[in-house]
Amino acid sequence: MKTFKVGLLVDGLEQPGWMHEMVEWLRHSQDFEVAALLVMHAPSEEPRLGVKALFGTLSRLEGRLLPAKQRAMLECRDLRGSLPADSAAVVPLAHQAAPAALQDAVAALELDLVITLGTSPASREQLQDWARLGVWQLSYSDIAVQTSRYAGFWEVYQREDHTTVKLWRVGARLEDDELLDQRSFNTEVFWLKNQARAFSLGNFMVYDALQALARLRQGAAPPGMQIMSGQRRADPAEWNSAAYIARQAWLMSDLIVRRVMKRNIRWRIGMFPSFRQQAVVSEAMVLQPPKGRFFADPFVYTQDKKPYIFFEDYDFNSRKGTISVATYSDGAFRLLGTALNLPYHLSFPYIFEHEGVTYMVPETCGNRSIELWKCTEFPLKWELDVNLMTNISAVDTIIFKHGKYWWLLTNIDRTDGQSHCDELFAFFADSPRSTEWTPHACNPIVRNPMRARNAGIVVSPEGEVMRCAQYQGFCHYGKGVSLNRIEELSPSTYVETDGEIHYANFLRKRHASMHHWHHQGGHTVFDFAYME
Repeated sequence: MKTFKVGLLVDGLEQPGWMHEMVEWLRHSQDFEVAALLVMHAPSEEPRLGVKALFGTLSRLEGRLLPAKQRAMLECRDLRGSLPADSAAVVPLAHQAAPAALQDAVAALELDLVITLGTSPASREQLQDWARLGVWQLSYSDIAVQTSRYAGFWEVYQREDHTTVKLWRVGARLEDDELLDQRSFNTEVFWLKNQARAFSLGNFMVYDALQALARLRQGAAPPGMQIMSGQRRADPAEWNSAAYIARQAWLMSDLIVRRVMKRNIRWRIGMFPSFRQQAVVSEAMVLQPPKGRFFADPFVYTQDKKPYIFFEDYDFNSRKGTISVATYSDGAFRLLGTALNLPYHLSFPYIFEHEGVTYMVPETCGNRSIELWKCTEFPLKWELDVNLMTNISAVDTIIFKHGKYWWLLTNIDRTDGQSHCDELFAFFADSPRSTEWTPHACNPIVRNPMRARNAGIVVSPEGEVMRCAQYQGFCHYGKGVSLNRIEELSPSTYVETDGEIHYANFLRKRHASMHHWHHQGGHTVFDFAYME
C-alpha cells in the first residue's frame, strides 16, 4: 500500500518529457502516489526580444545534435496523459487567490508532500502549509531557485568541470529555504545536452530523497549529503549568447582539426617501485603502445615475486578493447599476449584471489553485465565463472573482502547512456561468486563526479582500504586521480576521507591526463596520456 500522497505543482499542462518521467516513477513507486496535479497559470516574465530570438535559434540548432532520449526529455506534451487515471486529480489554482484560500483548497487534498516542477507559479506566502512535509523545489545550475529556462548554460559557457543541481525545501523567506541535497555532474560539451543532464540528475535526486523518506519511516538512517559549492549566476543576456556561439565554434573547429590531423590522445602505462601511499612519480618505466593502439587501466599482480601487468589494449581501427598482459624483468617490459578477447569492449581488468583461485572482473559494459572470470592457466588462459549481474550499465567494478562481507563497488549509469562518472554504488554478499548482491542502504554511496568513478583500489592485510578515483574535466576525460581512504563500510554506512587530486602536470604536454592507479607487491602502476 502506498503511504505518501504527493502533489505536483506546475505552471501549465504542456510540460517537457523530464516531468513526465517524474510522474512515471511515482506511478510505479511502492511508497508514493501522485494524488494531485496542481496547475497554476501565472504570468511569467518574458526575456527580452533579442535574448529570446538568439536562444531560440540556439535551441533549434543544438536540439538537432541531441540523442533521441535527451531530445524527448525537452519536448513538451500534455502532462495529463502520464497521470494515473484512477487516482490523480487535476486541481486548477488561481494565481491571484489569497494565500488562505489556496491553503484551504490544497489542505483538503491531505497531501504529504508537494513537489514543484520547473518554474514555481506560486509565491512563498501562497505555498505555506500546503503539505505535511512541505514543498520541494529543484534549482538547476546555480542560476535562480525560481527558473530552469537557462539551466546548464553558464557551465558550458565558462568551461566549468562540473554542473550543479540543488534540491530545496521552500521556506517562508529565502533565508528559510532548507538545502536537502546538492550534486554535480561532468559538464557536457554543449548547452542543451548539459540542460538535459541537469534535469535528469534532478529527477534522480528527488527519487533518492523520496526513497530516503520511505527508509526513514522504516527506521533506517538517510544517507549524508555530499556538498559541492557553486556560484549563483544571473540569467544570460544577448551578448552572452553571441559569445557562447563564438566559443563553441572555436571548440568545434579545434576538435575537427584534431580529427583531420589524426591527433589522438594515446594512453600509456607507467610503473615504479613504491609504497602504496605514493600516487605518481615522473621517474617511471613506461610501457609504450604500438601505433594505432593505446594501453590503459593497468592492474599489477605479483606471482613468484614477478610483476604481471593486466591492462586494456585498445585498437583504434576496431574501436574495441581487449585485455593484454605484460611483465617486467631485467629493466624492460615484455608483452606476453592477450588474456581476453570477446565480441564486446573490455577494459579495467581488476584481479583478486579467493580460496587459492585467481579471478578477474573486467569491464563488460558492452555486454550489459558484470562478469567474473577464473584463471585456468596463469596468466593468459581464463574462463567465464559466473555473471554477477546482468542487464546493467556498469563500469570499473572492484570486489574485495572487508569485515564479514565481500563488497562490490561499481559505477552505474542510471540514465543508461549519459555518464558513468557521477555516482558510485555498493553491494555486498557472502561470496565474491554470488549472483545475489544486496544493495547498500545509502546507494549511491558517492554522489560527487570529482570522486565517484573507480580508478583502482588497494586492500592491506590489516583491512585498510584505499580507493582511487578519477577526476574528469570539461572536455577532458581523465584530468586526474585521487587516493581516498575508506574509513567505515557496513551495510548501512559509508565514510570515505577525500584525498588530494593528482594531475599529470609532470608531463608538461597539452591535454595531459591520468585516470588510473594501482599498487601490489611493491609495484605501482598508473596510466597517462597527452595530445600527440
